[in-house]
Amino acid sequence: MASSNRVGRTDTIPRSKEVPGVDLAQAMMRITHKLAAGAWIFLIGLTGCLIAGNLQEVSAQENREGFYAGLQVGISMPHAMDVARRYVSYPTRCDVFLYPPSISPPTDDPACQDDTPGVTSHDFEPGTGPAGGLMVGYAMNSLRFEFEYLSTAFSSDVAPIAKTTSSALQTKGSEWSTDFPPSATIREYGMNQFFANVFWDYHTASHWTPFVGAGVGLAHATLDFHIQFVRKPEAEYLQIDFSPDWPEEAKRAAAGTASRLDTYPEEVVFGYQIMAGIDRALNASTTLGIVFRYAGFGDIEHNAPYIISRGHPGILADGVTPSSNDITFSGIGYMALTLNLKYHF
Repeated sequence: MASSNRVGRTDTIPRSKEVPGVDLAQAMMRITHKLAAGAWIFLIGLTGCLIAGNLQEVSAQENREGFYAGLQVGISMPHAMDVARRYVSYPTRCDVFLYPPSISPPTDDPACQDDTPGVTSHDFEPGTGPAGGLMVGYAMNSLRFEFEYLSTAFSSDVAPIAKTTSSALQTKGSEWSTDFPPSATIREYGMNQFFANVFWDYHTASHWTPFVGAGVGLAHATLDFHIQFVRKPEAEYLQIDFSPDWPEEAKRAAAGTASRLDTYPEEVVFGYQIMAGIDRALNASTTLGIVFRYAGFGDIEHNAPYIISRGHPGILADGVTPSSNDITFSGIGYMALTLNLKYHF
């Protein structure tokens, strides 16, 4: 096996990101971070000017009716995400690419013919990130009807294998590098959402108006999903007690190789949200409010091959069949706390 197929570090294999539409989605996530930071500064500064300025004093929050528009910024805290992969895997000894022409691979081995799919799961806990958006709506007594755009972005996370039903993967535990143990990573995770909301405002004889609301809508969800398995270097790999044993020449070819999956799922998913908050009248036409929301979305379904499998292109052990992973991302959603500023026309 060519030594170029072996890796001592996970970053020695370049990661290609030349995927149509992905660069734009990731650029939008980075822009969201920058816009949210700028919006925070703008909103805080504007609020300070409104409070400190010579504003029309209002003795109580009036029952406003008519159209309004606003903007909001805040932080979003994603739910824990479960990622399940359904795929076919074989023991390393079955890989025909590892054998020189003088040695026949064990194609009659029952384990090399077992194409029963296994399921491997990873549990992620992405970190908090910015949230920002715009809204337009119509207030009618205690009811408000609103269309909302909200963008959220979350921090990356790395997770080990949580559990697997793949018998082939279970037998490979002794093969993995201790310096680079098997892991999965999500990053560039975010959503652009459009919601139709309805609120009920509880008007009081004060500046303050508590409210509750709910909404349904669609979200364009994107993320970068990465998995890598790296085998032990040759000296350590040859010390593994395999059962059944297989030729040393093939073991040397397998030692130090990597198997890697890089994919960039994006999907439009249905979602809902429930909200509660409170508005404070700053003057006759402007309110400042804080909103807590809980949002949930449907699963993301995706299929992707291994781009590298044991150091060679992502082909199964038979040397012919392309690899395939049916991946389900569940637990899509978040909680968010946002500050909003609304102007009533």
